[in-house]
Amino acid sequence: MKLTQQFLSLGKKARGMNGEPVYFTKPIDRIIIHWIGPYPGQGVTTPQNWWENGGDGAGVQASAHFIAKDENVLQCLPLNEVGKHSGDSRNYSSIGIEVIPMNTEGEFSEATKNTLKELVAYIRGQTKTDLKLERHFDGTQGKDCPRFYTPVTSLLHGGGRVANPPGGDERWEELKQFLNEI
Repeated sequence: MKLTQQFLSLGKKARGMNGEPVYFTKPIDRIIIHWIGPYPGQGVTTPQNWWENGGDGAGVQASAHFIAKDENVLQCLPLNEVGKHSGDSRNYSSIGIEVIPMNTEGEFSEATKNTLKELVAYIRGQTKTDLKLERHFDGTQGKDCPRFYTPVTSLLHGGGRVANPPGGDERWEELKQFLNEI
């Protein structure tokens, strides 16, 4: 795992509130896995740049603690700050990891899975907590995130997108088991 820290700027929509960081006030109890998709060709700095600058230079109101692709990991937020990754109350008790898939179906490469395993262990070591693993989907029950690792959802039928392959829940359980191996 090649970890680089490049925190989002304070004062931007992606980080903090009114220019100030928002710190966790309750215990962190989970790591939420997402996907940046369907954009397999981008590097880890592309989503970070979008959060930072958006289309208008003011940034967007989204962020995660980490972005991972193959052996590369970019840390965008300190582990004591709230990220804007799940769109629900889980933001206030979770670390978010955005993963860049290897294809438009959302499948993670073997190198990325190995890096995720190292990253999960790193986060657990830093927080000194055996954080549980969840998908973004687990809190939304409808958002196909991370797509390849969720069941077919109703969101997929618009905008020219096709349904993800059957077996997403089983693929998630396999990935989760792999990430939890020490």
